[in-house]
Amino acid sequence: MTSFSQLKGCLFDLHGVIADSSAYHTQAWHQLATDLNVTWTQALADKLLGMSRDDAVATILAAGDLTDAYSETEKISLGVRKNGYYLALIQTMSPKDILPGIKPFLNELQRNGYGIVLASASVNAPVEIAKMQLTDYFPLIVDPKTLHHNKPDPEIYVRAAEMLRMPPETCMGFEDSQPGLTALNGSGAVSVGIGTPAEIKTAKVQLPSTKALTLTNIEHALQ
Repeated sequence: MTSFSQLKGCLFDLHGVIADSSAYHTQAWHQLATDLNVTWTQALADKLLGMSRDDAVATILAAGDLTDAYSETEKISLGVRKNGYYLALIQTMSPKDILPGIKPFLNELQRNGYGIVLASASVNAPVEIAKMQLTDYFPLIVDPKTLHHNKPDPEIYVRAAEMLRMPPETCMGFEDSQPGLTALNGSGAVSVGIGTPAEIKTAKVQLPSTKALTLTNIEHALQ
């Protein structure tokens, strides 16, 4: 088992971990569903969290029994339309959207020489990081367009560790969703879950909120 002292890399999800941006995604998907006359429900909104764009489009179409009503090219266009809605919404993003405790934790990681990579399924991640003025913390960002598989497949976290030139086993990753934690655990990295016990039950380290993110808390949890 990897000890805390062996951990040298940090692999971050974006939405729900660094930024409170899920509401922007939800608004954009809601608008697309409205365009398609698909009934919007909380259950549908919850299902879309953490999904890739293509999977989310497929889920919305299935909810409206419209899967066969659109060609693959048209489905891609629907995803592009949603992304347009989302990009318009995030123009107002700023450091106010950074979740509590994240900035101090990033500073702590930098002071202690940890490698840091952003591993988000969102193609808009670089824009969001810039809007929140966090670019200096994330010189390394996985490009999701280069990946073959989405979370819960571990590919994104394996790639993130490769960018640090470290084995995944010497990295810890931060997630707030079950698909993301499955991806982390599959990669071999130490998974740090943020949320309620039910949401993060498969995480190696379980923390109630981003405010609890400190190296000391993680070290204690691994003892």
